[in-house]
Amino acid sequence: MDLNGAMIFVKVVRLGSFTKAALELGLPNSTVSDRVSDLERALGVTLLVRTTRKLHLTDAGEIFFKKAELAVASLMSAGEEASLFQKHPTGTLRITAPADFDYTSICEAVTEYTEKFPDVKVELLLTDRLVDMIGEGFDIALRAGPVGDSTLTAKRLGAGGLVLVASAEYLQRSPPITQPRDLASHRCLVISPEQYASSFTSWNLVSTDGDKAKIVPQPHISSNSVGAIRHLVSVGQGIALIPPTLVHREISRGRMIRVLPEWSTEPWPSYLVYTALRKSSPKVREMIPLLEPRIRNVIR
Repeated sequence: MDLNGAMIFVKVVRLGSFTKAALELGLPNSTVSDRVSDLERALGVTLLVRTTRKLHLTDAGEIFFKKAELAVASLMSAGEEASLFQKHPTGTLRITAPADFDYTSICEAVTEYTEKFPDVKVELLLTDRLVDMIGEGFDIALRAGPVGDSTLTAKRLGAGGLVLVASAEYLQRSPPITQPRDLASHRCLVISPEQYASSFTSWNLVSTDGDKAKIVPQPHISSNSVGAIRHLVSVGQGIALIPPTLVHREISRGRMIRVLPEWSTEPWPSYLVYTALRKSSPKVREMIPLLEPRIRNVIR
């Protein structure tokens, strides 16, 4: 069996597209398709059902993918161990973070890193799904809330709750807000629960003094996109409860204002996550001191 074909197959399934896999691997589409077809012929089974819009794994494909993905991860891990003997970072550094995280701070760290180590490629995946770091071969992850996986090393970076924000323009033309119940008379911009926890449908606030308030906003506008809600806040459409990592720059520059600044949701911890082996890798070891202070600055 062609091991390169198996690795290409795993990449196609992970990305859900022959075209995306070809771009990432730097190969022609036809080559990627042919290698997967050759693999299927060698195994004597169909692994993928190709349609015009989507790829579907067959039952045999599901079984093979799970085994092959672990094998590819083991091979990558072996490469990581070998790289420990090198003094300088090499290869590809893979980072994942939540889709609603402040990617600007991550990109600043990546920019400084690639300027210092131009031979290292960096892949950044922003996604709402929980990535299998070991199975999918990621080096570093930024995560909010409990990590859970005992095989991973988690370094706490800080904790923060969601905050209420609005534009100065909106607040100037709207009734004053001195307590949570005043929000009932305001335009509320709500992140819909399709993509996030149902707690977003009610705003459970806690004050710095420990007082609690539960607000059930009547959405003026709702969206499953945090980015869309952030933009709507910036153009004066209302008040939103939003992750502070997404608006800390706007607040510091006066483009947005904290509403009821003594109130927020219960804080959730954020972590920098990696395996003990990957932390020892030069490419990971050099990124952590660039990434960590920037994330801490965003979270606090």
